[in-house]
Amino acid sequence: MFLDTGNLEEIKRALQFPFFEGVTTNPTILLKENQPRKTHIAHIQAKMVFVQAAGLSEEEIWEDVLRIQTIEPAQGTVVGLKIPAHEAGIKVIAKVRAKFPEAIILATAIFSSEQGYIAALSGADYLAPYYNRMEVSGLDAAKTIAELRYVLDLQGLLNVKIMGASFKNSRQIMQALASGADTVTIGYDLFLQMMNKPLALESIEKFNEHNAALPK
Repeated sequence: MFLDTGNLEEIKRALQFPFFEGVTTNPTILLKENQPRKTHIAHIQAKMVFVQAAGLSEEEIWEDVLRIQTIEPAQGTVVGLKIPAHEAGIKVIAKVRAKFPEAIILATAIFSSEQGYIAALSGADYLAPYYNRMEVSGLDAAKTIAELRYVLDLQGLLNVKIMGASFKNSRQIMQALASGADTVTIGYDLFLQMMNKPLALESIEKFNEHNAALPK
């Protein structure tokens, strides 16, 4: 799993759990931290941190890719590139793959299986379908991920991973994984929600009450 946040305290708490592979950010997330992007990213300590390239045109996105490449991350942290999977972004993904073959690319803002497929063919390592955003727009998010998974496997694109994103609740997270997503990126609040189920907490509290009542 990946943690979808730019908050340093949330990152520190979550990454105590060894199964987190890294952190994903975007301009909206970083705006909440109210720090210059280059400075803030350099303070994130994780195995990997994805930074989104901004811009609408191919030229604008490419220029931001080059700015991201100048970020000096914390020791042991690898900076990955998040690039939107629309026409201009797809061109940039192909360009990055050609010029920076070692770059790790996450194609983001995916709302259809064909969009994800094109991003994979262009050289993306990860594909981020927006689960809840699809659902609220009347699209079948689970079917989209399942179809994308089937096509990637059928075409032999086995190194491309589906990273489910944009979740409203923990149930959507599990639906994305059950539909074929390799991993997910989630907010810290949803991570807590996955563990701290009210019924579980109620049962644990009862066990502790009974434990305290045992004869000493």
